[in-house]
Amino acid sequence: MRYQADDFTIETPDEWEDRSIITFAAPSLIGEFAPNLVITRELVDIETSIEEYAYRQFDIAQKEIAGLQIVAHENTTVGGRPAVEVTQRLSAHGLNLQQLQTFILLNEEICIITCTATVGNFNQFLPRFRKVLDSFQVNL
Repeated sequence: MRYQADDFTIETPDEWEDRSIITFAAPSLIGEFAPNLVITRELVDIETSIEEYAYRQFDIAQKEIAGLQIVAHENTTVGGRPAVEVTQRLSAHGLNLQQLQTFILLNEEICIITCTATVGNFNQFLPRFRKVLDSFQVNL
């Protein structure tokens, strides 16, 4: 399988799965947390619902991240696909962070878009995060 990024290309064995992680970060001052958006994908069983997957991921994260809290949880659609949005708060590396995590079902794959900022900056960046989510289109 050929993988091409903006500045490099690699060849991987055909049977390997593409589990690439895509990260975008807002400009920040040195030493400050950069609000960011991370996109990951995971293959799932065709029988897995988006709700089951999102709940399982939160259950795993809650066991691994002390103090993780759900602020909001909503079933929705993104790009015409079933999705679950979870807003959560956590502390990491001395920072209080808030995330908008969106799980989108793409046939046998889940696309997870995680938007993160400090609690104090989250609402300032939320319109930008929403603009990215609103631009999501499936190219299958």
